[in-house]
Amino acid sequence: MANEINRIGINTNAVNNYGNPPKGENKTEDKTTEPAPQTAPAQAPVSADDVLAYMAYNAVGVNPSVPRAYDVSRYVTPEQAERIAGFIAGFEGEVAKALKAIEAEGLNLPEDKKYEIAATMATA
Repeated sequence: MANEINRIGINTNAVNNYGNPPKGENKTEDKTTEPAPQTAPAQAPVSADDVLAYMAYNAVGVNPSVPRAYDVSRYVTPEQAERIAGFIAGFEGEVAKALKAIEAEGLNLPEDKKYEIAATMATA
């Protein structure tokens, strides 16, 4: 009754058989073969920028080399597509007006900042 815990029979040898090794597998052969030397395959050196770009693209799950084309008709009706295209055209027109106003001010800003300010002006 040593293997019974609260009258539930548990075979502890199946869980932890350190004291009882499996029978028939006590082969004591000395293997004197030397392992084969590990050689790395010859590869061309990769620049650090390429490695970082690869890691960045894998982190966000976007592969910029594969352009994505969406079938808009699967998601919206033709009337909705026209309406959305009108909104986008109107927004682009407002951004163009804001860019002209920023250029008229004569500010020396980077292009991305100009577009950021113009988009903020268009949505305000």
